[in-house]
Amino acid sequence: MCTVQCTICLQQFRILRGGTAPQCWLPHKSGLMAERSSRIASVDRMNRDSISSATVGRSPLDALRKDLAPGLLVLVAMLLFAPRLDVPPRYMFDEVYHAYTAGQYAAGNADAYVWDTKAPRSGVAYMWNHPPVGVLMMTGGILLWGDSPFGWRFSSAVFGATGVLLVYLLGLAIVRDRTMAVLAACLVLVDTLWFVQSRTAMLDIFGTVFALAALLSLYGFLTSRPDRVAPALLRIGLFLGLALATKWNAAFLASFTGLVVLHRAWVCARAARERPGPETRAVWRAHMLWVPVSLGLVPALVYLAAYIPFFATGHDWAQFVELQKQIFLYHSNLEELHSYQSKWWQWPLALRPAWYSVTYGADTVAHIYANGNALLHWGFVPAVIALCVRLWRGSSPALPVLLIGFFGQWLPWALSPRSAFVYHFLPAVPFGAIAVAFVIVTLFRRGGVWHWVVFAYLAALVAYFVYFYPIHAAVPISREAFEARLWFPSWR
Repeated sequence: MCTVQCTICLQQFRILRGGTAPQCWLPHKSGLMAERSSRIASVDRMNRDSISSATVGRSPLDALRKDLAPGLLVLVAMLLFAPRLDVPPRYMFDEVYHAYTAGQYAAGNADAYVWDTKAPRSGVAYMWNHPPVGVLMMTGGILLWGDSPFGWRFSSAVFGATGVLLVYLLGLAIVRDRTMAVLAACLVLVDTLWFVQSRTAMLDIFGTVFALAALLSLYGFLTSRPDRVAPALLRIGLFLGLALATKWNAAFLASFTGLVVLHRAWVCARAARERPGPETRAVWRAHMLWVPVSLGLVPALVYLAAYIPFFATGHDWAQFVELQKQIFLYHSNLEELHSYQSKWWQWPLALRPAWYSVTYGADTVAHIYANGNALLHWGFVPAVIALCVRLWRGSSPALPVLLIGFFGQWLPWALSPRSAFVYHFLPAVPFGAIAVAFVIVTLFRRGGVWHWVVFAYLAALVAYFVYFYPIHAAVPISREAFEARLWFPSWR
Protein backbone atom coordinates (compact mmCIF):
# COMPACT_ATOMS: atom_id res chain seq x y z
CA MET A 1 0.00 0.00 0.00
CA CYS A 2 2.66 2.51 1.04
CA THR A 3 4.81 1.55 -1.97
CA VAL A 4 1.90 2.39 -4.23
CA GLN A 5 1.36 5.66 -2.39
CA CYS A 6 5.03 6.55 -2.70
CA THR A 7 4.92 5.77 -6.41
CA ILE A 8 1.94 8.09 -6.81
CA CYS A 9 3.74 10.80 -4.86
CA LEU A 10 6.84 10.44 -7.05
CA GLN A 11 4.71 10.70 -10.16
CA GLN A 12 3.41 13.99 -8.80
CA PHE A 13 6.97 14.97 -7.95
CA ARG A 14 8.05 14.20 -11.52
CA ILE A 15 5.28 16.32 -13.02
CA LEU A 16 5.91 19.26 -10.69
CA ARG A 17 9.67 19.20 -11.09
CA GLY A 18 9.62 18.42 -14.78
CA GLY A 19 11.96 15.47 -14.33
CA THR A 20 11.63 11.73 -14.02
CA ALA A 21 10.59 9.80 -10.97
CA PRO A 22 13.53 8.31 -9.09
CA GLN A 23 13.82 4.72 -10.21
CA CYS A 24 14.21 3.38 -6.70
CA TRP A 25 10.60 4.38 -6.00
CA LEU A 26 9.20 2.39 -8.87
CA PRO A 27 8.21 -1.30 -8.66
CA HIS A 28 11.06 -3.62 -9.50
CA LYS A 29 9.33 -6.60 -11.12
CA SER A 30 7.36 -6.39 -14.29
CA GLY A 31 4.37 -8.16 -12.76
CA LEU A 32 4.28 -5.79 -9.83
CA MET A 33 4.77 -2.89 -12.22
CA ALA A 34 1.66 -3.88 -14.16
CA GLU A 35 -0.39 -4.52 -11.03
CA ARG A 36 0.56 -1.28 -9.35
CA SER A 37 0.16 0.72 -12.53
CA SER A 38 -3.34 -0.67 -12.76
CA ARG A 39 -4.01 0.35 -9.17
CA ILE A 40 -2.64 3.83 -9.76
CA ALA A 41 -4.84 4.18 -12.81
CA SER A 42 -7.79 3.09 -10.69
CA VAL A 43 -6.97 5.77 -8.14
CA ASP A 44 -6.69 8.36 -10.88
CA ARG A 45 -10.06 7.35 -12.34
CA MET A 46 -11.73 7.44 -8.92
CA ASN A 47 -10.22 10.84 -8.17
CA ARG A 48 -11.19 12.28 -11.55
CA ASP A 49 -14.73 11.00 -11.16
CA SER A 50 -15.06 12.43 -7.67
CA ILE A 51 -13.51 15.76 -8.58
CA SER A 52 -15.51 16.10 -11.76
CA SER A 53 -18.76 15.41 -9.92
CA ALA A 54 -17.95 18.29 -7.62
CA THR A 55 -16.57 20.74 -10.16
CA VAL A 56 -17.69 20.10 -13.73
CA GLY A 57 -20.87 21.91 -14.66
CA ARG A 58 -21.16 23.69 -11.35
CA SER A 59 -23.73 26.42 -11.13
CA PRO A 60 -22.89 29.69 -9.32
CA LEU A 61 -24.85 28.34 -6.38
CA ASP A 62 -22.57 25.28 -6.32
CA ALA A 63 -19.50 27.49 -6.35
CA LEU A 64 -20.97 29.61 -3.57
CA ARG A 65 -21.71 26.46 -1.59
CA LYS A 66 -18.09 25.42 -1.93
CA ASP A 67 -16.90 28.70 -0.48
CA LEU A 68 -19.46 28.92 2.31
CA ALA A 69 -19.82 25.30 3.39
CA PRO A 70 -17.10 25.28 6.10
CA GLY A 71 -18.23 28.54 7.67
CA LEU A 72 -21.90 27.59 7.51
CA LEU A 73 -21.22 24.24 9.17
CA VAL A 74 -19.42 25.91 12.06
CA LEU A 75 -22.16 28.53 12.39
CA VAL A 76 -24.92 25.92 12.43
CA ALA A 77 -22.96 23.88 14.97
CA MET A 78 -22.62 26.83 17.35
CA LEU A 79 -26.30 27.71 16.93
CA LEU A 80 -27.11 24.12 17.87
CA PHE A 81 -24.69 23.74 20.78
CA ALA A 82 -24.83 27.18 22.45
CA PRO A 83 -28.52 27.61 23.43
CA ARG A 84 -29.23 26.58 27.03
CA LEU A 85 -25.55 25.75 27.48
CA ASP A 86 -25.86 26.80 31.12
CA VAL A 87 -28.48 24.09 31.83
CA PRO A 88 -28.26 22.51 34.30
CA PRO A 89 -26.88 25.38 36.41
CA ARG A 90 -24.59 23.07 38.39
CA TYR A 91 -21.87 20.49 37.86
CA MET A 92 -23.01 17.25 36.25
CA PHE A 93 -21.26 13.90 35.97
CA ASP A 94 -17.47 14.35 35.58
CA GLU A 95 -17.78 18.14 35.64
CA VAL A 96 -17.36 17.75 39.40
CA TYR A 97 -13.73 16.95 38.51
CA HIS A 98 -12.99 18.60 35.19
CA ALA A 99 -14.96 21.84 35.38
CA TYR A 100 -14.21 22.34 39.07
CA THR A 101 -10.48 21.91 38.46
CA ALA A 102 -10.62 24.31 35.50
CA GLY A 103 -12.10 26.92 37.82
CA GLN A 104 -9.27 26.31 40.29
CA TYR A 105 -6.71 26.67 37.50
CA ALA A 106 -8.27 30.01 36.64
CA ALA A 107 -8.03 31.03 40.31
CA GLY A 108 -4.34 30.07 40.41
CA ASN A 109 -4.78 27.28 42.96
CA ALA A 110 -1.55 25.25 42.96
CA ASP A 111 -3.21 22.37 44.83
CA ALA A 112 -5.41 21.61 41.81
CA TYR A 113 -2.47 20.19 39.83
CA VAL A 114 -1.29 17.39 42.11
CA TRP A 115 -2.52 14.07 43.44
CA ASP A 116 -1.92 14.45 47.17
CA THR A 117 -4.30 17.34 47.92
CA LYS A 118 -8.03 17.49 48.54
CA ALA A 119 -10.64 20.00 47.46
CA PRO A 120 -11.77 22.26 50.30
CA ARG A 121 -15.47 21.44 49.74
CA SER A 122 -17.51 18.30 49.41
CA GLY A 123 -19.03 16.98 46.19
CA VAL A 124 -16.06 17.96 44.00
CA ALA A 125 -12.45 16.87 43.55
CA TYR A 126 -9.30 17.98 41.80
CA MET A 127 -8.66 16.29 38.47
CA TRP A 128 -5.04 15.18 38.40
CA ASN A 129 -5.51 11.72 36.85
CA HIS A 130 -5.36 13.06 33.27
CA PRO A 131 -2.91 15.48 31.64
CA PRO A 132 -4.07 19.11 31.76
CA VAL A 133 -4.72 20.28 28.17
CA GLY A 134 -8.46 19.64 28.20
CA VAL A 135 -8.88 21.35 31.55
CA LEU A 136 -6.76 24.26 30.33
CA MET A 137 -9.13 24.64 27.37
CA MET A 138 -12.03 24.89 29.84
CA THR A 139 -10.03 27.39 31.85
CA GLY A 140 -9.95 29.64 28.78
CA GLY A 141 -13.75 29.63 28.66
CA ILE A 142 -13.91 30.42 32.38
CA LEU A 143 -11.49 33.32 32.02
CA LEU A 144 -13.68 34.65 29.20
CA TRP A 145 -17.16 34.11 30.67
CA GLY A 146 -16.57 33.56 34.36
CA ASP A 147 -16.62 30.50 36.61
CA SER A 148 -20.19 29.63 35.68
CA PRO A 149 -21.94 26.80 33.81
CA PHE A 150 -21.74 28.71 30.54
CA GLY A 151 -18.06 29.42 31.13
CA TRP A 152 -17.29 25.78 31.99
CA ARG A 153 -18.93 24.45 28.83
CA PHE A 154 -18.16 27.19 26.31
CA SER A 155 -14.87 25.70 25.13
CA SER A 156 -16.52 22.31 24.63
CA ALA A 157 -19.06 23.93 22.30
CA VAL A 158 -16.32 25.68 20.33
CA PHE A 159 -14.35 22.46 19.97
CA GLY A 160 -17.50 20.56 19.02
CA ALA A 161 -18.13 23.03 16.21
CA THR A 162 -14.48 22.86 15.17
CA GLY A 163 -14.79 19.08 15.03
CA VAL A 164 -17.71 19.39 12.61
CA LEU A 165 -15.46 21.44 10.32
CA LEU A 166 -12.70 18.83 10.56
CA VAL A 167 -15.19 16.09 9.68
CA TYR A 168 -15.98 18.03 6.51
CA LEU A 169 -12.28 18.35 5.65
CA LEU A 170 -11.60 14.69 6.41
CA GLY A 171 -14.61 13.73 4.33
CA LEU A 172 -13.14 15.63 1.39
CA ALA A 173 -9.83 13.84 1.93
CA ILE A 174 -11.22 10.32 2.34
CA VAL A 175 -14.04 10.20 -0.23
CA ARG A 176 -13.00 13.17 -2.42
CA ASP A 177 -16.59 14.22 -2.87
CA ARG A 178 -17.93 17.51 -1.53
CA THR A 179 -21.52 16.32 -1.26
CA MET A 180 -20.44 13.36 0.84
CA ALA A 181 -18.23 15.59 2.99
CA VAL A 182 -21.02 18.06 3.72
CA LEU A 183 -23.42 15.23 4.50
CA ALA A 184 -20.89 13.61 6.85
CA ALA A 185 -20.60 16.86 8.81
CA CYS A 186 -24.38 17.15 8.95
CA LEU A 187 -24.66 13.58 10.23
CA VAL A 188 -22.33 14.50 13.09
CA LEU A 189 -24.58 17.48 13.83
CA VAL A 190 -27.54 15.15 14.39
CA ASP A 191 -25.54 12.65 16.42
CA THR A 192 -26.76 12.91 19.99
CA LEU A 193 -23.48 11.67 21.51
CA TRP A 194 -21.53 14.43 19.73
CA PHE A 195 -24.21 16.91 20.77
CA VAL A 196 -24.01 16.03 24.47
CA GLN A 197 -20.20 15.97 24.64
CA SER A 198 -20.07 19.34 22.86
CA ARG A 199 -22.19 20.78 25.68
CA THR A 200 -20.49 19.15 28.66
CA ALA A 201 -17.30 20.23 30.41
CA MET A 202 -15.48 16.93 29.95
CA LEU A 203 -12.22 16.09 28.25
CA ASP A 204 -13.39 13.85 25.42
CA ILE A 205 -14.42 16.45 22.86
CA PHE A 206 -11.00 18.08 23.09
CA GLY A 207 -9.08 14.85 22.61
CA THR A 208 -11.36 13.87 19.73
CA VAL A 209 -10.79 17.14 17.87
CA PHE A 210 -7.02 16.84 18.28
CA ALA A 211 -7.27 13.26 16.97
CA LEU A 212 -9.20 14.45 13.91
CA ALA A 213 -6.52 17.06 13.21
CA ALA A 214 -3.76 14.45 13.61
CA LEU A 215 -5.42 12.07 11.16
CA LEU A 216 -6.07 14.85 8.67
CA SER A 217 -2.34 15.61 8.93
CA LEU A 218 -1.55 11.92 8.42
CA TYR A 219 -3.50 12.02 5.17
CA GLY A 220 -1.49 15.09 4.19
CA PHE A 221 1.71 13.18 4.88
CA LEU A 222 0.63 10.17 2.83
CA THR A 223 -0.27 12.35 -0.15
CA SER A 224 2.49 14.95 0.07
CA ARG A 225 5.42 15.24 -2.29
CA PRO A 226 8.17 12.99 -0.97
CA ASP A 227 10.60 15.89 -0.74
CA ARG A 228 8.13 17.99 1.30
CA VAL A 229 6.98 15.77 4.14
CA ALA A 230 8.19 18.00 6.95
CA PRO A 231 5.10 20.25 7.35
CA ALA A 232 2.68 17.32 7.51
CA LEU A 233 4.92 15.37 9.87
CA LEU A 234 5.27 18.34 12.20
CA ARG A 235 1.49 18.77 12.27
CA ILE A 236 1.11 15.08 13.11
CA GLY A 237 3.50 15.49 16.03
CA LEU A 238 1.79 18.65 17.25
CA PHE A 239 -1.72 17.19 17.32
CA LEU A 240 -0.62 13.82 18.69
CA GLY A 241 1.11 15.70 21.49
CA LEU A 242 -2.04 17.69 22.24
CA ALA A 243 -4.19 14.55 22.16
CA LEU A 244 -1.85 12.71 24.53
CA ALA A 245 -1.72 15.77 26.79
CA THR A 246 -5.53 15.60 27.01
CA LYS A 247 -6.03 11.89 27.67
CA TRP A 248 -3.64 8.99 27.54
CA ASN A 249 -6.10 6.89 25.57
CA ALA A 250 -4.74 8.80 22.55
CA ALA A 251 -1.87 6.29 22.81
CA PHE A 252 -3.98 4.03 20.57
CA LEU A 253 -4.05 6.74 17.93
CA ALA A 254 -0.37 7.60 18.34
CA SER A 255 0.74 3.97 18.07
CA PHE A 256 -1.14 3.20 14.87
CA THR A 257 -0.23 6.53 13.30
CA GLY A 258 3.40 5.96 14.16
CA LEU A 259 3.33 2.52 12.52
CA VAL A 260 1.99 3.98 9.28
CA VAL A 261 4.62 6.73 9.24
CA LEU A 262 7.44 4.31 10.07
CA HIS A 263 6.31 1.90 7.39
CA ARG A 264 6.49 4.59 4.76
CA ALA A 265 9.94 5.59 6.04
CA TRP A 266 11.01 1.93 5.78
CA VAL A 267 9.78 1.80 2.19
CA CYS A 268 11.84 4.90 1.45
CA ALA A 269 14.92 3.30 3.02
CA ARG A 270 14.52 0.10 1.03
CA ALA A 271 14.00 2.06 -2.18
CA ALA A 272 17.11 4.17 -1.56
CA ARG A 273 19.16 1.03 -0.92
CA GLU A 274 17.93 -0.91 -3.95
CA ARG A 275 17.83 1.97 -6.42
CA PRO A 276 20.38 4.51 -5.18
CA GLY A 277 20.25 7.98 -6.64
CA PRO A 278 20.44 11.61 -5.51
CA GLU A 279 16.68 12.07 -5.35
CA THR A 280 15.92 8.88 -3.44
CA ARG A 281 18.73 9.63 -1.00
CA ALA A 282 17.28 13.12 -0.48
CA VAL A 283 13.86 11.67 0.21
CA TRP A 284 15.31 9.13 2.64
CA ARG A 285 17.31 11.83 4.46
CA ALA A 286 14.15 13.93 4.80
CA HIS A 287 12.33 11.00 6.41
CA MET A 288 15.31 10.15 8.61
CA LEU A 289 15.31 13.70 9.95
CA TRP A 290 11.65 14.54 10.28
CA VAL A 291 10.11 11.22 11.33
CA PRO A 292 11.99 11.05 14.68
CA VAL A 293 11.39 14.74 15.25
CA SER A 294 7.66 14.49 14.57
CA LEU A 295 6.99 11.20 16.37
CA GLY A 296 9.33 11.77 19.30
CA LEU A 297 10.57 15.28 19.95
CA VAL A 298 7.51 17.33 19.00
CA PRO A 299 4.92 15.33 21.01
CA ALA A 300 7.27 15.30 24.00
CA LEU A 301 7.75 19.07 23.86
CA VAL A 302 4.02 19.66 23.46
CA TYR A 303 3.27 17.36 26.40
CA LEU A 304 5.79 19.18 28.56
CA ALA A 305 4.47 22.57 27.44
CA ALA A 306 1.03 21.56 28.71
CA TYR A 307 2.55 21.51 32.20
CA ILE A 308 3.94 25.05 32.08
CA PRO A 309 1.17 26.24 34.46
CA PHE A 310 2.04 23.29 36.72
CA PHE A 311 5.62 24.51 37.03
CA ALA A 312 4.55 28.17 37.10
CA THR A 313 2.52 27.54 40.28
CA GLY A 314 5.60 26.30 42.13
CA HIS A 315 5.77 22.56 41.41
CA ASP A 316 9.11 20.99 40.49
CA TRP A 317 10.41 18.27 38.20
CA ALA A 318 10.30 15.56 40.86
CA GLN A 319 6.60 16.26 41.40
CA PHE A 320 6.02 16.13 37.66
CA VAL A 321 7.64 12.70 37.41
CA GLU A 322 5.71 11.42 40.42
CA LEU A 323 2.47 12.79 38.96
CA GLN A 324 2.99 10.77 35.78
CA LYS A 325 3.53 7.66 37.91
CA GLN A 326 0.35 8.36 39.84
CA ILE A 327 -1.64 8.82 36.62
CA PHE A 328 -0.38 5.46 35.37
CA LEU A 329 -1.13 3.70 38.65
CA TYR A 330 -4.62 5.21 38.79
CA HIS A 331 -5.65 3.92 35.36
CA SER A 332 -3.85 0.61 35.76
CA ASN A 333 -5.72 -0.19 38.97
CA LEU A 334 -9.10 1.32 38.13
CA GLU A 335 -11.55 -1.49 38.77
CA GLU A 336 -14.40 0.47 40.30
CA LEU A 337 -17.75 -0.49 38.82
CA HIS A 338 -20.23 2.13 37.69
CA SER A 339 -23.92 1.63 37.04
CA TYR A 340 -23.66 3.28 33.61
CA GLN A 341 -20.42 1.75 32.38
CA SER A 342 -20.65 -0.24 29.15
CA LYS A 343 -18.78 -2.70 26.96
CA TRP A 344 -16.94 -1.72 23.81
CA TRP A 345 -19.21 -3.80 21.57
CA GLN A 346 -22.29 -2.00 22.90
CA TRP A 347 -21.20 1.43 21.68
CA PRO A 348 -22.00 1.20 17.93
CA LEU A 349 -25.27 -0.47 18.91
CA ALA A 350 -26.16 2.45 21.22
CA LEU A 351 -27.18 -0.09 23.85
CA ARG A 352 -25.95 1.55 27.05
CA PRO A 353 -26.07 5.33 27.61
CA ALA A 354 -24.33 7.23 30.36
CA TRP A 355 -26.61 9.27 32.61
CA TYR A 356 -25.26 12.73 33.42
CA SER A 357 -27.96 14.76 35.14
CA VAL A 358 -31.57 14.96 36.30
CA THR A 359 -33.71 17.84 37.55
CA TYR A 360 -37.13 17.10 39.00
CA GLY A 361 -40.08 19.45 38.69
CA ALA A 362 -43.57 19.18 40.13
CA ASP A 363 -44.81 17.15 37.16
CA THR A 364 -41.75 17.08 34.94
CA VAL A 365 -38.27 15.63 34.75
CA ALA A 366 -35.24 16.96 32.87
CA HIS A 367 -32.52 14.45 32.06
CA ILE A 368 -29.22 14.47 30.22
CA TYR A 369 -28.19 11.11 28.79
CA ALA A 370 -25.10 10.59 26.64
CA ASN A 371 -25.79 8.14 23.84
CA GLY A 372 -25.47 8.07 20.08
CA ASN A 373 -28.20 8.55 17.52
CA ALA A 374 -29.08 4.86 17.31
CA LEU A 375 -30.33 5.03 13.72
CA LEU A 376 -26.97 6.49 12.71
CA HIS A 377 -24.71 4.35 14.88
CA TRP A 378 -26.31 1.09 13.77
CA GLY A 379 -24.99 1.76 10.28
CA PHE A 380 -21.41 2.56 11.27
CA VAL A 381 -19.74 -0.86 11.09
CA PRO A 382 -21.23 -2.05 7.77
CA ALA A 383 -20.71 1.39 6.20
CA VAL A 384 -17.08 1.58 7.32
CA ILE A 385 -16.44 -1.90 5.94
CA ALA A 386 -18.02 -0.90 2.62
CA LEU A 387 -15.90 2.24 2.38
CA CYS A 388 -12.75 0.32 3.34
CA VAL A 389 -13.39 -2.09 0.47
CA ARG A 390 -13.82 0.82 -1.93
CA LEU A 391 -10.61 2.48 -0.75
CA TRP A 392 -8.69 -0.80 -0.86
CA ARG A 393 -9.74 -1.48 -4.43
CA GLY A 394 -8.58 1.99 -5.37
CA SER A 395 -5.32 1.73 -3.38
CA SER A 396 -6.29 4.99 -1.72
CA PRO A 397 -3.93 6.55 0.84
CA ALA A 398 -7.07 7.39 2.83
CA LEU A 399 -7.51 3.72 3.82
CA PRO A 400 -5.11 3.76 6.81
CA VAL A 401 -6.65 7.03 7.95
CA LEU A 402 -10.12 5.48 8.00
CA LEU A 403 -8.92 2.26 9.64
CA ILE A 404 -7.11 4.11 12.41
CA GLY A 405 -9.87 6.67 12.84
CA PHE A 406 -12.64 4.13 13.33
CA PHE A 407 -11.32 0.72 14.29
CA GLY A 408 -8.02 1.93 15.75
CA GLN A 409 -9.74 4.22 18.24
CA TRP A 410 -12.55 1.80 19.10
CA LEU A 411 -11.40 -1.84 19.10
CA PRO A 412 -8.44 -1.43 21.51
CA TRP A 413 -11.02 -0.80 24.24
CA ALA A 414 -11.83 -4.50 23.99
CA LEU A 415 -8.47 -5.12 25.68
CA SER A 416 -8.77 -2.43 28.33
CA PRO A 417 -9.18 -3.75 31.89
CA ARG A 418 -10.65 -0.51 33.22
CA SER A 419 -14.30 0.52 33.25
CA ALA A 420 -15.41 2.32 30.10
CA PHE A 421 -18.35 4.41 28.93
CA VAL A 422 -20.12 5.21 25.71
CA TYR A 423 -18.29 8.55 25.40
CA HIS A 424 -15.06 6.60 24.79
CA PHE A 425 -16.57 5.83 21.38
CA LEU A 426 -16.65 9.55 20.47
CA PRO A 427 -13.35 9.61 18.48
CA ALA A 428 -14.68 6.93 16.11
CA VAL A 429 -18.01 8.68 15.46
CA PRO A 430 -16.77 11.10 12.76
CA PHE A 431 -15.34 8.27 10.69
CA GLY A 432 -18.54 6.27 11.00
CA ALA A 433 -20.43 9.34 9.81
CA ILE A 434 -18.12 9.76 6.80
CA ALA A 435 -18.71 6.12 5.85
CA VAL A 436 -22.48 6.39 6.24
CA ALA A 437 -22.46 9.54 4.10
CA PHE A 438 -20.51 7.66 1.43
CA VAL A 439 -23.09 4.86 1.38
CA ILE A 440 -26.05 7.26 1.37
CA VAL A 441 -24.79 9.36 -1.54
CA THR A 442 -23.68 6.29 -3.49
CA LEU A 443 -27.14 4.74 -3.17
CA PHE A 444 -28.86 8.03 -3.99
CA ARG A 445 -26.90 8.34 -7.22
CA ARG A 446 -28.25 5.00 -8.38
CA GLY A 447 -31.61 6.72 -8.77
CA GLY A 448 -35.02 5.14 -8.76
CA VAL A 449 -36.36 3.84 -5.47
CA TRP A 450 -33.07 4.63 -3.74
CA HIS A 451 -34.02 8.31 -3.76
CA TRP A 452 -36.97 7.55 -1.51
CA VAL A 453 -34.95 5.21 0.68
CA VAL A 454 -32.32 7.89 1.25
CA PHE A 455 -34.87 10.63 1.92
CA ALA A 456 -36.70 8.37 4.40
CA TYR A 457 -33.48 7.48 6.24
CA LEU A 458 -32.31 11.09 6.48
CA ALA A 459 -35.74 12.17 7.69
CA ALA A 460 -35.63 9.42 10.32
CA LEU A 461 -32.22 10.60 11.55
CA VAL A 462 -33.45 14.16 11.97
CA ALA A 463 -36.68 12.99 13.59
CA TYR A 464 -34.71 10.84 16.02
CA PHE A 465 -32.57 13.82 17.03
CA VAL A 466 -35.61 16.05 17.53
CA TYR A 467 -37.55 13.41 19.44
CA PHE A 468 -34.70 12.59 21.82
CA TYR A 469 -33.46 16.18 22.15
CA PRO A 470 -35.23 16.69 25.51
CA ILE A 471 -33.33 13.88 27.25
CA HIS A 472 -30.01 15.06 25.83
CA ALA A 473 -30.48 18.75 26.62
CA ALA A 474 -32.29 18.71 30.00
CA VAL A 475 -35.59 19.97 28.56
CA PRO A 476 -38.37 19.41 31.13
CA ILE A 477 -40.90 16.83 29.94
CA SER A 478 -43.53 14.74 31.65
CA ARG A 479 -42.52 11.47 33.23
CA GLU A 480 -44.68 9.66 30.70
CA ALA A 481 -42.84 11.38 27.84
CA PHE A 482 -39.53 10.43 29.40
CA GLU A 483 -40.53 6.79 29.78
CA ALA A 484 -41.61 6.73 26.13
CA ARG A 485 -38.04 7.60 25.12
CA LEU A 486 -36.50 4.62 26.91
CA TRP A 487 -36.78 2.22 23.99
CA PHE A 488 -34.72 -0.60 25.48
CA PRO A 489 -34.33 -1.93 29.03
CA SER A 490 -30.59 -1.25 28.84
CA TRP A 491 -31.31 2.48 28.43
CA ARG A 492 -32.60 2.71 32.02
